[in-house]
Formats: sequence, structure tokens, C-alpha cells
Amino acid sequence: MTMTTTLKCALATATICLSAASFATTGTWTIEDVLEASSTTAQKLSSNHADAPKVSAHLLVSLSMPKASLERLAADAKMAGITLSFRGMPKTEETHGVSQGNQRIPLLNAASLAPFEELIQKGAEVELNPELFRETGITEVPALVLKENHAASDGCGEAARTLIVPGDVTLGFALDRLLDRDDAFGEKARELRSRLGNRP
Repeated sequence: MTMTTTLKCALATATICLSAASFATTGTWTIEDVLEASSTTAQKLSSNHADAPKVSAHLLVSLSMPKASLERLAADAKMAGITLSFRGMPKTEETHGVSQGNQRIPLLNAASLAPFEELIQKGAEVELNPELFRETGITEVPALVLKENHAASDGCGEAARTLIVPGDVTLGFALDRLLDRDDAFGEKARELRSRLGNRP
């Protein structure tokens, strides 16, 4: 089955939006390809910043988590409209390749994305975002991250506030801990919780 759900790969501070199907049709992505795509995407994100949500939500997870826990969080994240954020791809020959002379080193291809295929097929929004892990200092997953976005009038971004709810708990439980907040984080948590319905 062709994967058509958008898969985001974040490199440094730019996020690259890619169709997962493209990896099966265009072959290997290299470091040069990623850098070129990140530049284009950064320009698009800058022009669309006014339409960005006040608070963005990410669920930081890992393929090393128990499968049942990851699948449950993936289902909840899909319902709530939250992105599953991974630090990166498993270290395999397919993801790192071999450097020989001037040969370009493979970085992204259909084989290297295979570990995420089941989640994507089930409708989860997946991103590879090592920068988010560095920004938050998160080393243990799962963790719910709510990040407040700002845009100063002079075009310079203000320091973004970040709220982290760590722990191997359900998404509903994590959001329930934030419902009483009287700020943008609480507003976002209530919005996300309403999408989950009665799921614990």
C-alpha cells in the first residue's frame, strides 16, 4: 500500500514536509537534498507564520518503546491531531550508507523509513525532529510537549515558552493535568482533550 500521509523530517531548525510516497518513487534522499528542501520549507514557514497556531503540540516518542504503548499513543495522537515526534531514524546501513570518495551519503529512502510505515499507514502524523529533543532536553519518552509560538512586531521571534508533561501515561491523562490552567497551554489542552472524547 502506498504511504500518502505527510511525514515531516526536521533538520536543525527547519522542518521538511515530505510525502511518504515520494521515498518509494524518487529513490534515495541525500544530505544535499535535505538541505535544499529545508531552505525551501523554511521560506514557506516564514511566509505562513501568521497562520500558525498559538500553541503547537508534540508527543515525543521512540521506536524503542513497547509496541502496545506506542500504538496506543499513536491512536490517541491521531484523534487529537497531535504530531508524533521521533528523535531520528534507527541507525542502520540504510539510514547512514557508506561514504566512498565523492559518493553522496544516503540519508532518507524507502528502506530507512520502513520502521515508521505501520504508524503512518494507521493515519498517525510522524515527524523526525531531533531539534525538538535538543531544545527541551528530553532524554526519556514518552513526553507531551506544548510549545507557545510568538512573532514580534519587528519580525524577530520571542523566546517561546514550553510546557512538558513527562511519563508513560495515556495522552488523555497527560492533558487532564493541564485542563485547569488559565493560559494558552490550558486552552490548547482543553481543545485537544475534547477531540479525545471519553478516552482515558
